[in-house]
Amino acid sequence: MVTATLAVLVTGGAGYVGSTVVRELLERGEEVISIDNLYRGDYIHLSAYKSDPHLKMKVGDISSNGELRASLKDVRDLEAVVHLAAVPGLERCSRDPKRATLTNILGTHNVLEVARECDAQKVVFASSAAVFGVPQVTPITEEHPLDPINLYGITKLAGEKIVESYNRNYGLDTVVLRFGNIYGVGLFTYWETVIPRFIKQAMEGKPLTVFGSGDQGRDFVHVFDVSNAVLLALNHGTVSGEAFNLGGGLSVSVNTIANIVTEIFRDKYGRKVNIVHLPPREGEPYVEDFCFSVTKIKDKMEFRPQWSVRRGIEQTIEYCVRNV
Repeated sequence: MVTATLAVLVTGGAGYVGSTVVRELLERGEEVISIDNLYRGDYIHLSAYKSDPHLKMKVGDISSNGELRASLKDVRDLEAVVHLAAVPGLERCSRDPKRATLTNILGTHNVLEVARECDAQKVVFASSAAVFGVPQVTPITEEHPLDPINLYGITKLAGEKIVESYNRNYGLDTVVLRFGNIYGVGLFTYWETVIPRFIKQAMEGKPLTVFGSGDQGRDFVHVFDVSNAVLLALNHGTVSGEAFNLGGGLSVSVNTIANIVTEIFRDKYGRKVNIVHLPPREGEPYVEDFCFSVTKIKDKMEFRPQWSVRRGIEQTIEYCVRNV
């Protein structure tokens, strides 16, 4: 296990996961350079650290070689990269396929080339469960066939293959983390994903909108657990070239999430919240027992999720009550 002080480039450092990772790195005394094009992120969430001499917050797009290199012009020794910048999700990639392709594929190549040129000791790449497509068997192990069914999954799989090629051809120390459904509050949360979307709807007095039957499962993982796994991957010296599923290892249905949200609002806030069902979304797999096998990441990196889904929902509701 390697525990040295790092100078780390975080792409997407103004984003949901990125800002949480940046904060954790700073709290550990690391030197951090963040680059973000502010497509979704906002450095306001890191405003408490704006005067920290260990943090450089840069605005730039990883699909531009010039902007990426400009963010590193004052950096002498780049020891590691956490590559989180992406156009995320089915809907955003479908709406803007050119941006998705440039960012998720060309941008990943640019980041890896910079890491190679700077002799970075480690690159951690954020991938997704979307690379698996419709699972043939669950729980999904890392050996499951990769067969994405939407553009987001295709771009993430392409990113994985580029990462793999840099590991094999240039000896770059890489780790791929395939994120499950991230939820909870780090420095902030996005409202588009299912848990915060349900909570925001409840706060606004609207019914919770469930696409399809609601029996479809998700493997939820709290943003703090994701951040912890990223740090484990950065500091682990024996997992080069490997890919890991990162989730809670449990299948939780959308109906279960909706029911937990309605129960908490009823019991704690005295609000009645209804649930309505809408047609399924095109291009989204509907699998009742979808979940990861997380045996590999537990065994090889000693990763242990710390957050239950109910606790994470309660945390997000409390945040929403304070801020919305």
